[in-house]
Amino acid sequence: MARAKGIAVTAGLDQVSKALTQTNALIGSALRLLTDDVNNQAALKTSLATLTRVLGVVDWSVISKGNPEAWLYFYQYFLSIYDNELRKRTGSYYTPPEIVTAMVRLVDEVLRDARRFGVAEGLASPDVTLADPAMGTGTFLLGVLRRISDATGNDQGHGAVPAVVQASLKRIIGFEIQFGPFAVAQLRLLAEITDLLDLDLKKSKDKAKLDSIHPRLYVADTLGNPDEESEWIPNILKPLADSRREANKIKRAEPITVVIGNPPYKEKAKGFGGWVEIGSPNVKAPLAAWMPPADWGVGTHTKHLRNLYVYFWRWATWKVFGDSTAEPSALLETNREGVVCFISVAGFLNGPGFQKMRADLRRDTDEIWVIDCSPEGHQPDVATRVFQDVQQPVCIVLASRFANTDSAKPARVRFRSLPAGRREDKFEAIAVLTLDSEGWIDCPADWRAPFLPTATGDWATFPALEDFFVYNGSGVMPGRTWVISPDAESLRQRWKSLTQEANPQRKERLFHPHGSEADPGDRHTKKALSEGLHGHEFRAMTIALDKGPIIAPVRYGFRSFDRQWIIPDNRLLNRPNPALWAAQSAKQVYLTALQRTSPSNGPALTFTGLIPDLDHYHGRGGRAFPLWADAAGEHLNIQPGLLAKLKETCKFTVTAEDVLAYLAAVAAHPAYVACFSTNLVQPGLRIPLTADPALFKDAVRLGREVIWLHTFGERFFAPGDGRPASAPRLPHGKGPRISAEGAIPSGADEMPNAMSYDATKHRLWMGSGHVDNVSPEVWAYEVSGKQVLVQWFSYRRRDRSRPIIGDRRPPSPLGEIQPDGWLAEYTTELLNVLHVLGRLVALEPAQADLLKRICAGPTLSADALRAAITAAKLPGAVKRRSGKARDSRQEKLIG
Repeated sequence: MARAKGIAVTAGLDQVSKALTQTNALIGSALRLLTDDVNNQAALKTSLATLTRVLGVVDWSVISKGNPEAWLYFYQYFLSIYDNELRKRTGSYYTPPEIVTAMVRLVDEVLRDARRFGVAEGLASPDVTLADPAMGTGTFLLGVLRRISDATGNDQGHGAVPAVVQASLKRIIGFEIQFGPFAVAQLRLLAEITDLLDLDLKKSKDKAKLDSIHPRLYVADTLGNPDEESEWIPNILKPLADSRREANKIKRAEPITVVIGNPPYKEKAKGFGGWVEIGSPNVKAPLAAWMPPADWGVGTHTKHLRNLYVYFWRWATWKVFGDSTAEPSALLETNREGVVCFISVAGFLNGPGFQKMRADLRRDTDEIWVIDCSPEGHQPDVATRVFQDVQQPVCIVLASRFANTDSAKPARVRFRSLPAGRREDKFEAIAVLTLDSEGWIDCPADWRAPFLPTATGDWATFPALEDFFVYNGSGVMPGRTWVISPDAESLRQRWKSLTQEANPQRKERLFHPHGSEADPGDRHTKKALSEGLHGHEFRAMTIALDKGPIIAPVRYGFRSFDRQWIIPDNRLLNRPNPALWAAQSAKQVYLTALQRTSPSNGPALTFTGLIPDLDHYHGRGGRAFPLWADAAGEHLNIQPGLLAKLKETCKFTVTAEDVLAYLAAVAAHPAYVACFSTNLVQPGLRIPLTADPALFKDAVRLGREVIWLHTFGERFFAPGDGRPASAPRLPHGKGPRISAEGAIPSGADEMPNAMSYDATKHRLWMGSGHVDNVSPEVWAYEVSGKQVLVQWFSYRRRDRSRPIIGDRRPPSPLGEIQPDGWLAEYTTELLNVLHVLGRLVALEPAQADLLKRICAGPTLSADALRAAITAAKLPGAVKRRSGKARDSRQEKLIG
């Protein structure tokens, strides 16, 4: 900062801090923390001397070579090396300038539009005050200044630019909680101001003019209580207190017309939302307005509102639009006009937990534009991502409220996607996008409906996957990884290590409670429970007191085509979903599929006969749909009305197993995703349900084989039809084989740590061992972006450590207890997986042809199916359950 302002550093940092304090009190005070402390100076003597020598010869104009983004790149590269964990922990991902430019231009467009705000000068208008609540390194504020400069120059001439820009600085505000990016934002804005005002810092007059300009940038917590005043702090930190006080004054009382930016992303952020999340004694928490009422039935999904980006969305709408439901004592007047434009993750566009958020946005605005920046879906190729470090789908949303908004009329919501493919293609597309250009699609007007296009064509008539079932729910969320393993013996050794640990604190760390030491969460070593998991041993004692042997591990549906083992001990599992355990049996089958996002490739749904993990489908959420509602297999989880409608249509009895098989035949293959890819822009699977009896029979026959394969021959077996009750096998000579020289080494020193594939030899390598006769299609087999074999191997290789994403806690040391070498059972299971995938690949052409024939013929509509389901529930309808008493757990499953 000193060198950018022309301050020499050769006189010592003490003089630098004093000089900086005169024009930038915050930066100067930060430097004084180093220079005013004798101990600091002594400890950092060498470092400070080196810094002084290096920075003393810095000529920033030479280093930047006229590149105004040089500061930004310097800071981003620096932070990625110096403190990458800080960047992840705070959800800080810096926005590409191409996206910033487009967002600023669109906001300027809506302000200038005579049919909307009618502000002829747009962002340059003295009536427009703009804020970035999480400004980071100031990219959006720079974009705004450049937009104002360009527009003024084009309209009035370049000589008018300096005065307009200087006037606009009084109405441009930035908040940032981290000091590092704040300092960079200061540098970038001062450099830009110097350029836009055409100042020559070698001239004392121009230098004095720059020193007199104080951009309205504040080190402050946007989400903090705007009524809170700072407690006493040392005088040296007074500038920090002043910054916070001024920021609170703005938050509390100054009207803001536009809020724009890229709010930080952090899931599971309960407790991080400050005043927005918890409110204050006199003001209800703003976030509370977005909590859906209990009778909406989406309470289990409201946890997704506890995300930093949601908190910033709520702050922005409160600040710009006011709160039409506010009490008279609220801090802001209500029903104000303005614009909110954010780029953020896209979960709120359709997630069920965000229904009240969407309803309020429709109520409080007139128009909403949604730009999908990730048409490829979750975890796309890095080269396609707008933010290359962000795996989640992201979107730009611009919400505007004009004067005299009718809150009884929902806002018009329009949607469009940027082109799939390279990020450069996306940048080119958004550079020419306008709010009234062709290609926008209207979204439903229903208050709570997704901010996504209404289904059209045949797709809109197909029943949703959820319509086929009475119940669907989450799989098991263990909350700790050490309770799951590819082999049961590792679990026994981990349990032994835990129970033999004498030190209580060490035992607690090994157990790995979900919360903190003060609040360990749902499960910890001292937690006593009143019941265990249905069908498994229950121990009333706490883990801290338990010295007994492990409760026998059982097979577990960890991921699609990845069967592992789990300890079925209720004391160890954060959210075991007891209903699933109560309904588990040798007859049970679970369908798993995504709900909040759409599959990108591979089968749209998968099956398992084992208790499924929360992330069973592909490692990132999803829902589980059981075939049966109870362990005895007496109560269906398939809608009875559906079975009645199919019997009426097909003229023969249709069973629950037939329906599940039909779903497998139609949607458990890549052609389904490819066929409906444009429709799957809006998450939610729909199933074309044939009204042709012959096609229905064909689908059932094919689907039974699919489920038999997915469950490794343990379900839907029928020896007479070529489906024995054993692990499926490809025809002799076509299956995978391990030759004598290809044996996978089992010794500790040779345990495989890498998997690769030789396409020319059809050979799968694991370390120095290999499996022959593996087709390229099997090697490449994916479930929505997850390559099955690579993911399967990652849990069995020598180094099983996984990257820590964001601020997630590192796993328990118990997870490091694993076999010393490659186990024979690993090889057996690998061959099982290869045979299953090989047979599934062979079925894909038949499934694709079947889907094509079904879509070309008559189908049953969603309306017809819902009518049949409703009729089955009417008084006097045949009861679907016997009069036998049900277990309470069944009641939970059936709902």
